[in-house]
Amino acid sequence: MGISDKLHFSLKDKKGVFKFEILKSKIFWFGLFLKVILSFLFAGFYLREAFIPFITYFFESGFNNPYEFFYNSGATDTFPYPPFMLYYLGFFGGFASYLSPFFVRLPLLFADISILLILGRLVKTKSSKLLKYYWLSPVLVYITYVHGQLDVVPIAFLLASSYLLFKKKNILSAVVLGLGIAVKTNLILVIPFYILYIWKNNNEKKLAKLIVPALVTFIVVLVLNLPYLNSEAFFKMVYSNSEQSKVWNAGFTMIGNLNYYIIPAVYLILLATATRFKRISKDLFLIFIGFSFSVLLIFIPPQPGWYFWVLPFFVYFAIRENKFSFLPILILQLAFLIYFALIPDSDYFSAYLFGESDFTLYSFLEENQWFPPDGVAGLALTFLQTCLMLNVYWIYKWGIKKNLEKKIKNRPFLIGIGGDSGVGKSTLTELLTNLFGQKNMTIIRGDDMHRWERGHDKWDEITHLSPKANHLHEDIRHLKALKDGKKILRRYYDHGSGKFTEPANIYPNKITVFEGLHPFYISAKRNLFDLKIFVEPEENLRLHWKISRDIKKRNYTKEKVLHQLKLREEDSNKYIRSQAPFSDIKIAYYSVAEIKEIGNGDEMELALRIELENIIDINDFLDRFKKIASLQVVHDYGVSNQVLNVKGTVSAIEIKETMEGFIGDYDEFIEDVVFESNLNGFLQSFFTYCIIYKAKNNF
Repeated sequence: MGISDKLHFSLKDKKGVFKFEILKSKIFWFGLFLKVILSFLFAGFYLREAFIPFITYFFESGFNNPYEFFYNSGATDTFPYPPFMLYYLGFFGGFASYLSPFFVRLPLLFADISILLILGRLVKTKSSKLLKYYWLSPVLVYITYVHGQLDVVPIAFLLASSYLLFKKKNILSAVVLGLGIAVKTNLILVIPFYILYIWKNNNEKKLAKLIVPALVTFIVVLVLNLPYLNSEAFFKMVYSNSEQSKVWNAGFTMIGNLNYYIIPAVYLILLATATRFKRISKDLFLIFIGFSFSVLLIFIPPQPGWYFWVLPFFVYFAIRENKFSFLPILILQLAFLIYFALIPDSDYFSAYLFGESDFTLYSFLEENQWFPPDGVAGLALTFLQTCLMLNVYWIYKWGIKKNLEKKIKNRPFLIGIGGDSGVGKSTLTELLTNLFGQKNMTIIRGDDMHRWERGHDKWDEITHLSPKANHLHEDIRHLKALKDGKKILRRYYDHGSGKFTEPANIYPNKITVFEGLHPFYISAKRNLFDLKIFVEPEENLRLHWKISRDIKKRNYTKEKVLHQLKLREEDSNKYIRSQAPFSDIKIAYYSVAEIKEIGNGDEMELALRIELENIIDINDFLDRFKKIASLQVVHDYGVSNQVLNVKGTVSAIEIKETMEGFIGDYDEFIEDVVFESNLNGFLQSFFTYCIIYKAKNNF
């Protein structure tokens, strides 16, 4: 693949669907129109008197050092941002901001739209909520398009970098993160969580996976800051400004002159909490980042722009977690608007460019002496900070605490597929691979633990189906290690040569599939599986498949296959089919028509019988398939199980549309699915539903 292929960008996904449907919404265009109008009408003090003059001087002076000029002029807090923020704002429109604040809002609007699109890609089908609660958020609109803070820019770079990280484009993610740190330095807070995410989701645990991205980020930041590294004014304005020093104000004296600093302490607690997870999902990653920024807001008297560092993450989580109400987030925004209306330097009335006023509610209360203004502002601050802490608590309760218990997301989900030779176990494994993707799956096979290679004299005494012919207890040790998130050293049995390969490292993954003859034979082994599937087709169909496969792939004669089957029949009944009662799901294909000649390789029209335990409620799943007229699904209950009989056809598109209804927050590793049609596609949907149901309910 060439560089041009890697950089290829398309507005459509693999299925031909427009990626950014959200841009077609009337709500989007209404919000865009509103933000453009506000950009012409409003600008707060810092935007008018600090940011715009700083950018204007940079261009009018022929790119002289603006940090030196403003610092020596006594305006030490004019522009507390690194130079890439200056470049980004200036070259994307800010160079004309002396004409109107609208021009410096153009790069902010671009960053705002970028955040919307990235969040839209992350939340998939819930764009209407995203438009209402992010795009039209009154607080976020006020911060950027009325007050005029720049915090939308670093958040856009942060989310873009995160999205690339989730797509496993670690180097490109590191570049974008470096750009983000080069626009605002407090993005440094997220670096430990990036390291944890990469490490926890890096099966091989190679340090290079961490060192190379970290080095790339460092180089990007260094290069962009290089022109000003010899400027003392630059360091004092950007890295020693008054706002950053407030981090150390929250604390108390313990012994003598030694202080205990609350913000670093809480931040370390967050990091320690993150290390508890065997894997960190994208949801958890974003929650932890949002929490990191919340720590600053809780313990430091907040500035308006700082809320752009938490609200997008709160909105994202509320959309992803269906049970979480938006009411706490709306109340938090109300508290924000009340507090910043009551502070002494509120710009609610002074930000309007065509009718400025010195009126503030604080001065109004002070003049009329109805209520002490400091007391009222203090109550508003208490209300705001309490709402913020409650939002953090609720997200912790529903997000982090709940995710600690979730299988698949943060712990390997172990699936066992058992059945006799030639029954279609590998076909089911392939269906799961197409569903979850190879990058999310580890597959091991029981044949790797045969005791002897092909041609060994022992095979004349014993069959492959006998437990004595396999290292079953070695399988148990391997499965336990994988479930604990540890790598194993395991050989591979090559069916082509009948030989074992040299042992190689096998790493755990979100989904681990064990496919073999004896997954449920030993209780200690079967108890390790989160989902147990047993495949036992109708006997004539099994013979047809087995004979056809061995003739085609292993060059056996029909007589030889039948002879082997007869030799193995007793062991099959005793050791293999006896495992069926221990499974959660029993899959039985059967031929709709009579098989006229067994083993001739003909494709048969199939139907499907599925038996599963009663503990899984599949009514919601079945209700979705009832709408497909070409597929007949009959559901019935037995004494201790439930049975599905499935016939007919169903298209891959219908399967996709059905799956979208219940994939939910597991879509981070059920994406870019290769959908099958007909019965195989039905099984994909069925397995997805059962896996997620068991994972959510911790069965």
